[in-house]
Amino acid sequence: MKNTPTAVAEPIQSLSSQAVIGCLETLNQGLEFLEKLSSEDYTSIADPHVTSSIGEHYRHWLDLFHAIRLDSDKIDYNVRRRGHSVEREINTAKQEIKQLIEWLFKLPASRLDKVVIVETEVLLSHTCAEEVQSSLARELTFAALHATHHFAMIKVLASLRGIASDNEFGLAPATASYQRAQ
Repeated sequence: MKNTPTAVAEPIQSLSSQAVIGCLETLNQGLEFLEKLSSEDYTSIADPHVTSSIGEHYRHWLDLFHAIRLDSDKIDYNVRRRGHSVEREINTAKQEIKQLIEWLFKLPASRLDKVVIVETEVLLSHTCAEEVQSSLARELTFAALHATHHFAMIKVLASLRGIASDNEFGLAPATASYQRAQ
């Protein structure tokens, strides 16, 4: 990993799950990016291009990780913290990411293959939640990839404010593999 904070760089080599390592890479990318921003950058809305702030994007993808962490048997992605301080306070986002990193380091590998029930809304036209079976490893992978998707949008928001970001920020793992193969 490029530019990994020292607190995470050493122990990451000993983790056995690639899904957890991928989550740690993603969380570290998100944390490193926040170091480039001011509080104003974090809460600014680039209207009319985008109607949400960088902070709102962070809250959204952090909510997915929180839903996974909240309950070991059922993951409810409908639990959202819209309007939460994490949308407005950059230091709250930094702290939440650090807590998720600590949690992942303590997560027993034996839990990763555990079957979990996932609940999520599936229709735009009316309220309809669906429950499906999954595994903790699969849902962690989903949350990391979803965060990367939001990083790509955040990168655009930042560029509109004149903030440069690393080439890897918002780059999907499959795209990185494709580029390495070229």
